[in-house]
Amino acid sequence: MNLADLKRWPQAELIDTPDALHRCIQQWEGLKVLGVDSESNSFFAYRDRLCLLQVTADGKDYIVDPLPLGDELKALNPLLGNPDIVKIFHAAEYDLMLLRQDLGADVRGLFDTQVSMTLLNYQRTGLAHLLEENYGLKVSKKEQRSDWGRRPLSSSQIEYARTDTHFLPDLYQRLNDELQSLDLMEVAHGEFRRLEVEVLEPRKINLKGWKRMKQARGLNPEAKARLRELFQWRELTAERVDKPAFRILSNETLIDLATSPPAEMRELAGRRGIGWPKAKKVGEEIMAALGEAVGKVIDGPLAPKMDATERRQRKQQRENYESLRSWRKNTADELGLPSERLIHRRHLEQISKQLPRTREDLLRTVSLNDWQRQNLEDSLLELLAKLPDPK
Repeated sequence: MNLADLKRWPQAELIDTPDALHRCIQQWEGLKVLGVDSESNSFFAYRDRLCLLQVTADGKDYIVDPLPLGDELKALNPLLGNPDIVKIFHAAEYDLMLLRQDLGADVRGLFDTQVSMTLLNYQRTGLAHLLEENYGLKVSKKEQRSDWGRRPLSSSQIEYARTDTHFLPDLYQRLNDELQSLDLMEVAHGEFRRLEVEVLEPRKINLKGWKRMKQARGLNPEAKARLRELFQWRELTAERVDKPAFRILSNETLIDLATSPPAEMRELAGRRGIGWPKAKKVGEEIMAALGEAVGKVIDGPLAPKMDATERRQRKQQRENYESLRSWRKNTADELGLPSERLIHRRHLEQISKQLPRTREDLLRTVSLNDWQRQNLEDSLLELLAKLPDPK
């Protein structure tokens, strides 16, 4: 089966008016499970935006268009926040960020099929592989980087989008049964609840990001100053025109211009990654950014220099973190679970920094669910009692 076979499926319903949306919400509120996914324009915009919401409900596929609906789409928030209706996502983390950012929605009742598959030790957990292996549907990669912010949507986009949710309710039943049979429901729901609460922060502009560029370390002081001005111009321009920064200028081009600045427009246009069309469009701005760097230098290391005490503290923190990672892996092996689902990396990092010694301090440092407290808390506290304080 491939996307062409989807032509024989019942047509997906496009929801792009308030009346249609409210009618669907009334129907969905009476159901127990919904398959949900979203699409954004992240490859084509500076700020990720919710461009499509797919829903599969009671065997029917819906394509909800946020662009014409605007704030009216927030009518979905009570439904998304209702813990009594299971919302099935595959790899929900990014979707949850988009829904909170654009709708102010907090999803409750989450069931993540990818999380479930990792707990069940599936070797491959990508949705495309899952659909092909379980349903014989080979999804084309053509629309993977589609511009979901453009309208009208093509029939190919719609058919691709609906496959992301069409099988989720059936997968939910299969995976739910497997989790129950292996007594993994408690640990799975603990991870679902963590995802609901620990929603990713949206991307923010970072004018100091040039310091993290690998090539920046080897530049001389004058070139570093030029790179800073060029990088900041690129970020502000990308934000203003709402395009990804790499579509303004690539990192390679930034480094080239910073290392060997062009003397005039013709030379700029001849540089790799520029050309005359781009030079005519933003060449004067690039030359102005380079002009801002004239007479400026950035000496010394890009990261603040640490004294001996701080270096020792950082070293001990790293060693403590590695001890915690080893504890997590060994405990996961004993329980027959993947270590990344036992306790999240961010939680381990926080614990390694705070080094809580008591149950009360541990729970103030990170939020542990009931399964984690029952299965991990005692051995974790035993380890923490042995770890040295960074000095």
